[in-house]
Amino acid sequence: MKQLILLITHEAQQHQLMLDSNKSYTIGQSEKNSIVLPESGEQVITIHFDEDKQLWCADEQTLLMTQAMTIPFNEGALEFFLSEDLPKQAYSLLGLTTWRIGQDAGAMITLADEADTALLFEKQKMGWQLMIANAPIYVNFQLATGSVHLTSGDQLTIAHQTYTIYEDEIHVAISDKMTVQLPALALSAYTFYEDYPDYHRSPRLIYRDPEEKITLAPPDSAPSKNNQQLLKTILPPLLMLGMTIAMNFIQPRGPYVLITAATTVMTLVFSVTNYFKQNKKFKQDVIDRKRIYEEYLTEKSKEIYSLALEQRQGRLYHYPSMEELAELGAKFNHRIYEKTALHHDFLTYRLGLGDVKLSSEVSYSGSEGQKKLDEIEQEGMNLWRDTQKVSNVPVTTDLISGPLGYIGPRKLVIEQLHLLVNQLSFFHSYHDLQMISIFPEDELPQWNWMRFLPHAKLQEMNVRGFVYHQRSRDQVLNSLTQILKNRKNALDEKGRGGENTIFTPHYVVMITDEKLILDHAIMEFFNEDPSNLGCSIIFVQDVMSSLPENIQTIIDVRDSKTGMMVLEKNELKNIRFELDHFPADFDKEKLPRILAPLNHLQNLKNSIPEAITFLEMYEVDKFEDLNVQQRWAAHSPHKSLAVPLGVRGKEDIVYLNLHEKAHGPHGLVAGTTGSGKSEIVQSYILSLAVNFHPYEVAFLLIDYKGGGMANLFRNLPHLLGSITNLDGAQSMRALISINAELKRRQRLFSENNVNHINQYQKLYKDGDVSEPMPHLFLISDEFAELKSEQPEFMKELVSTARIGRSLGIHLILATQKPSGVVDDQIWSNSKFKLALKVADKSDSMEMLKTPDAAEITQPGRAYLQVGNNEIYELFQSAWSGADYLPDQSDQEEVDNTIYAINDLGQYEILSEDLSGLSDGKEVKTVPTELDAVIDGIHAITEEAGIAPLPRPWLPPLAERVYLPELDTVDYKVAWQEKSELEPMLGIA
Repeated sequence: MKQLILLITHEAQQHQLMLDSNKSYTIGQSEKNSIVLPESGEQVITIHFDEDKQLWCADEQTLLMTQAMTIPFNEGALEFFLSEDLPKQAYSLLGLTTWRIGQDAGAMITLADEADTALLFEKQKMGWQLMIANAPIYVNFQLATGSVHLTSGDQLTIAHQTYTIYEDEIHVAISDKMTVQLPALALSAYTFYEDYPDYHRSPRLIYRDPEEKITLAPPDSAPSKNNQQLLKTILPPLLMLGMTIAMNFIQPRGPYVLITAATTVMTLVFSVTNYFKQNKKFKQDVIDRKRIYEEYLTEKSKEIYSLALEQRQGRLYHYPSMEELAELGAKFNHRIYEKTALHHDFLTYRLGLGDVKLSSEVSYSGSEGQKKLDEIEQEGMNLWRDTQKVSNVPVTTDLISGPLGYIGPRKLVIEQLHLLVNQLSFFHSYHDLQMISIFPEDELPQWNWMRFLPHAKLQEMNVRGFVYHQRSRDQVLNSLTQILKNRKNALDEKGRGGENTIFTPHYVVMITDEKLILDHAIMEFFNEDPSNLGCSIIFVQDVMSSLPENIQTIIDVRDSKTGMMVLEKNELKNIRFELDHFPADFDKEKLPRILAPLNHLQNLKNSIPEAITFLEMYEVDKFEDLNVQQRWAAHSPHKSLAVPLGVRGKEDIVYLNLHEKAHGPHGLVAGTTGSGKSEIVQSYILSLAVNFHPYEVAFLLIDYKGGGMANLFRNLPHLLGSITNLDGAQSMRALISINAELKRRQRLFSENNVNHINQYQKLYKDGDVSEPMPHLFLISDEFAELKSEQPEFMKELVSTARIGRSLGIHLILATQKPSGVVDDQIWSNSKFKLALKVADKSDSMEMLKTPDAAEITQPGRAYLQVGNNEIYELFQSAWSGADYLPDQSDQEEVDNTIYAINDLGQYEILSEDLSGLSDGKEVKTVPTELDAVIDGIHAITEEAGIAPLPRPWLPPLAERVYLPELDTVDYKVAWQEKSELEPMLGIA
């Protein structure tokens, strides 16, 4: 079978339908047709397909799959075009700013049969701008002309070929009539992921702010300058030289004068040389000091810049812009719903971009304030001051720390709340976060885009979280008030231990019109801080003085560009930031519509089905497929009593085997009302009856709930009797009969030299004995009441089962609450336990020694425990009460009722049920699978002539016998019949 696409074109509109190739379809104005075409007159068009010849026929016309058919319609014409639903290939548009579809050499996509097609695509900030030159082009199945703006996901239809365009991809059905020059992609970022719409969180990447410690050291001490003056340096030797020369004129001394003069000149030369050398060294030391420190500061600034960049990139990753959020959503990025209530940034969101404190600690070890800094030291100080903050970083706050208030121009503030909603709903699951918006009724159109958000549907209240008039206020806030009261009571009960309690979902209430709540009881909580109850509140006012006194964080929207976080957690901050805004022409419904279909699975998808019927467990559709007689012939109870009870996964059946060496012979079943306790017992009885002959397995039902279960099995050949609503006389009669059955079995064992039921049944199967002896299952559906009303009977019953282990007696006791009901004797004789949903952890601990059964939520889900956890597994038990529909595909009816979702998010019927169910003159009673299987087994035993086994006791006499019931008795004949008197003297 192939999938086909039928494209119907009428004037400026197109409609696309998916059809199956193995079916025929009719088109007409009547609702009975496959495709309803209003105002099409009396004409009915029949369409069918020939896959082998690739033809399709409409009435008397036979066309190829690539041919279109045109018919007159409403003063115009309808065109039908049928094509095969071919797989689509994704091509990359990454890096292109313009590209074309056409016939010229530069076209990225060339259509063989469309010479006139000429389309130009130009990249825009959000999507593409399409310029249409020739050929009819349909955008989202509407005829388009001129210039059209395309956003991600828009569909183009060109010559009956559909294209889907995204920000950086185009998807095209593979065809030999086109040539594509774009690079093909093996994997698209925009196609639905596997298992869509089921969604579960991926492991989260968290970029922590760096917290390094950097110390900026001061430069080395400044070099000392030579304080000696040149004149002072050279004047003494010059004076010495002058006096030497003068003395030589007064009193000539010959060579001595020359030596003295030479020495003086040398001193003068060395003094001058040293002076200039010291000055040169000083200048070089100054240069070297500045160079070395600047190099040091450059390395440190690079290090600090790297930390600042890491902090900025981490913040931008965790708090992206609205454009990035929309892009992540369109690709179903793994970051959807990534934040949980246990994360450090739960309910933290971005306000805008601004300067934030550097997360790493940068300190300066200089002596600021102690002395005047030189120019080089000032550079270190300036670097320290300039790196205390990081610019263009998302400024954030959270809703978990207390009530928050927005002030400023209303239009701008409402936009900021809408941005907040988009951020929180993208990163937080609707299981963890739900939102309530309180606004004036005339502002409903501004908030209507939120109706698609799953976070705006309050699951516990079954209502949309919009409050804008009296009716919505009462419906939403009354329920929320009760929820908060229940949570407060729960906290009070826990006392100090409840400080770290996390309530989910967390409610975020945005109050933009406090007049709707001022006289409501919920103000008891809103006048305080309800954060510990899992509720955050946001108030909107024009000025700060109008905000309630319990507000702990204040955001001041100054103008269209600037915002200020005045207060955070009651601390003055005055952090200025640049406001975020929605991009121009941004569709606010885009992200909510992406999130709306997602079914967030909080755990990995469980392989255990939510429900499985009895016949589904056996993988058959009808009773005949069970092949009961073949099963009876193949199974030997002396080898195994294993029968299917449920499934732990697909084709993974759980068996219960009450053979003494396996899970048996006795056991307990526990489950609260609605858990499926009676159903699992019924399915087990039915499974035994399907797999074992009435001579191999039999049942005695003790039903203290009024005979409900006993009535269900009244036609089952394996049923030997039932006891309902015991009184004293009946209980004694039942005990005597059961004990008589035990003695009968002991007698037969003795006569045949065996001491176990397995040996005797093997003798019977081999034909060595003639009297059958089935395993006898004593099943009590609610033994707590039985034990309460008839404690002695219960005690004797357990004792009888203990004695009868080798005699083929099995005891199964079912109860709602095992605590205080199951005594030591019952525990010691119960090898297996079946635990469905129980009332609380104490019952689960009593039953399984673990709290697991208290966590079960699904009816029919159960734990099987054998012995000391030799077997311990969770499974879904079979449901025998399902409707028996052997030909379900032929009998299935579809409810075509149309519902409208009103402003409160509730369903209202728009039309009558169009399924035709109401047209039926006769309501047909559908049997359950249990009824069908029992009737089938009964018919088999009747047909095979299988004689019923003797019953331990006859049904009890009625309390009163009325005369009309005796009309059929002919007393004269009955009295005249002679019979031998055989008084009972005792039991051998």
